[in-house]
Amino acid sequence: MKQSPAVTPLSAHLAARILEYGPLSFAEFMREALYHPQFGYYSRKDVRRFADFYTSVDVHPVFGRLLARQLAEMWELLGRPGEFCIVEAGAGVGRLAATILDFTARELPDFYGALRYLAVEQSAARRAEHATALERHIAAGRAASAAGLPSRIAAGCILSNELLDALPVHRITVERGKLREIYVAVEGEKLVESPGPLSGPEIEAYFREQNIVLREGQQA
Repeated sequence: MKQSPAVTPLSAHLAARILEYGPLSFAEFMREALYHPQFGYYSRKDVRRFADFYTSVDVHPVFGRLLARQLAEMWELLGRPGEFCIVEAGAGVGRLAATILDFTARELPDFYGALRYLAVEQSAARRAEHATALERHIAAGRAASAAGLPSRIAAGCILSNELLDALPVHRITVERGKLREIYVAVEGEKLVESPGPLSGPEIEAYFREQNIVLREGQQA
């Protein structure tokens, strides 16, 4: 049996998968690196502020307070519906949700009475923190935690803080005038980049529809 290089548990897992099934698209590699249920970056606990990185949410509660006022304005413009659903995609450990809900409960009680805040987080470890961060709002029936987005909301807003930069992407380049995809392969004891054919026709269609033309060697 082939031995897979074991640098970290995740790289060993990925290398074994590559050796058995072939190279991974960069999107698959990125998805596993971020969201693997056991080894992924976002699957581990993150209760410390200012750990590997921090965002406006970590720096000061004013960010969440401003969002709360904007959301309340939306609610007013919609005619004050009896239920206004806020869905936060990628809620992490619930810091932004707590800031918005705390401020709303204190300063905007009418709006708070209509709120249904759904903190959506794929990581079970981080979702577990919602019980503490949002405890009083969950008890009041104003907040809930979930692993996925709801199928529909009657009235409300979907928001996220720095989520788009954590969505898996395909990496594309041009070789000899043709679009090629960058895969992750195994070479010796390392995971390496390896160009190959496009993983699906939708990639070429996207470049065509968006009128994107890469020069030789460029990446997207």
